[in-house]
Amino acid sequence: MPLYVPQIMLALAIVLTAGTGVWLLINARAVARLFRHSDIIEPGPKLGRQTPPPPRGVVLAMLLAFNVGWLGSVAIWSWAMTDEAVQVVDAAG
Repeated sequence: MPLYVPQIMLALAIVLTAGTGVWLLINARAVARLFRHSDIIEPGPKLGRQTPPPPRGVVLAMLLAFNVGWLGSVAIWSWAMTDEAVQVVDAAG
């Protein structure tokens, strides 16, 4: 495997995590609404003119994508620190 493949995979995982993280922060009220049954998390007050909230499925998909992204980046980093990763890159070169 070429050396740039794990780097590209890590970059894609980071972009996925950052993109979905920003979306989740912008739509924090929708995330809080998703967990409304809890007494700890409640949506805050509306500020000015608001767009309609995103559907529940979209919020769940973004939460799933965020978790896949950061778990993927941890997995890639963990694999890259092993001797197996060095051998795979050396064998391809």
